[in-house]
Amino acid sequence: MKLNTKNPAVMRKFKYGAVSIILTAVVVAAVIIFNAIFSSLVYKYNWYVDMTKEGVYGLSDAGRAMLDNIDAPINIIFCQPYDQLESSTATKMIFSLVKEMAASYDNITYEYIDIISNPTAITKYKTTTATSISTTDVIVESGTEFRVFKWNALFVQNESNVIWAFNGELKLISAMIQITQAETPIAYYTYTHGESASMEMLGLLELLANAGYSVQPIDLSKEDPSEDARLIVIYNPRYDFEGISEDTAGRKSEIEKIDDFLDGWGNLMVFIDPDTGELPELDEFLYEWGIEFDNSVLKDPSSSLDVEHYSLVGEYSVEESLGASLVSSMTSLGTPPKTVVRYARPINLLWDGSNGRTTSTVLYTSKNAEKYVDGNKVDEGQYPLIALSREMRYIDNTPHYSYVFVCGSQYLTSTDYLGRKAYGNSDIVYAMMRQMGKTQVPVDLDFKVFDDESLDITTQEATNWTIFLTAVIPALFLIAGVVVWIRRKHA
Repeated sequence: MKLNTKNPAVMRKFKYGAVSIILTAVVVAAVIIFNAIFSSLVYKYNWYVDMTKEGVYGLSDAGRAMLDNIDAPINIIFCQPYDQLESSTATKMIFSLVKEMAASYDNITYEYIDIISNPTAITKYKTTTATSISTTDVIVESGTEFRVFKWNALFVQNESNVIWAFNGELKLISAMIQITQAETPIAYYTYTHGESASMEMLGLLELLANAGYSVQPIDLSKEDPSEDARLIVIYNPRYDFEGISEDTAGRKSEIEKIDDFLDGWGNLMVFIDPDTGELPELDEFLYEWGIEFDNSVLKDPSSSLDVEHYSLVGEYSVEESLGASLVSSMTSLGTPPKTVVRYARPINLLWDGSNGRTTSTVLYTSKNAEKYVDGNKVDEGQYPLIALSREMRYIDNTPHYSYVFVCGSQYLTSTDYLGRKAYGNSDIVYAMMRQMGKTQVPVDLDFKVFDDESLDITTQEATNWTIFLTAVIPALFLIAGVVVWIRRKHA
């Protein structure tokens, strides 16, 4: 068929058809180019909006508040190329958080090292010849200090080893605090008295490490606490500590070393449960601080979480006291989180104040708790579960403090309760660390549970998004279509 070039109508149709094809091609090309440019900018400047309920992929306000106090340069190293990071949901989650940190803070950078093709690049991060670094590891460094994390250390697993929460923000920021602070305080834990490395004890040590302490074991019969030490933890010992005797002639006993440590403004945490036997030397030492562990076990049929009534839901001290001040940030909330203490023995407070030492309760049972001895109920009432004793002395008109924190259970730091928003167990421990002078404690950095990643937006936000997607964008296309139609009509 031969085109009739003399017919104006035919030529007009040909002209407009060609223009339509060209315009369509230009629009398609513009969309592709725009998408490529925008994707590049999204990657470079981390333009992501985390709309999951827990804010799993983003940096929280509490995290930003802590990063605001870090000025030292920090570099975060991924041990595999970018495309491999993006291929795994877990590493992509870590990478997304790090990118947001770097985009928000000039002193934070990140890089990739392909340790398969360049294995010597990470040699300096191997602390021993047996240390292995995997492609999924993450390294946080500042100057000569660094921390190496396995990818799964940045997540939380349940007892079935199923990952249910992201803990990368707390872990990474805690590491940044540790490697950038001028001095790292030491938290010792005793290990030569039958203390078992239970999950509960490991949970406490992890809290200390997250708070910026260098956690180290100590044998007090052979070692003296360092001048950099701030805390000694005694966790569920089965054997007593050395007191002054013929066996310690010519050297200081363990109790004397603990006493000297507290005289030097150190602090002590003691966790004892109903199965702990007689510890005369330790008991006598605690007696001088106004604290005594009662030889009984507690149940509470009115305020417990298990059918046997051993998992006690505590009540916070609200009177004007030292113990109440420790948990004031929790009791000031409209609905304070539960603190659960499982399989506990009561604590007896011997006096409120004596010789510059003040003793008070932090956490009680309910008024309906029952006390049992050898399986028999012997009493009923309200009993202290956690107590705090403080010694204050003035030096050059400045008050100096030492603290003794005691709990009648080893299960305060059970992994069943740590880090869960519904429970205040870790909050109490972190509050104690703050009281001991540790200011940068990441108490507000919660695990980010991703069992349910449904969008968490307000009704107004949902309305705005609906209007934008269903009205604004179609309106833009409609306007563009009208403009094209008018131009074609008057061409």
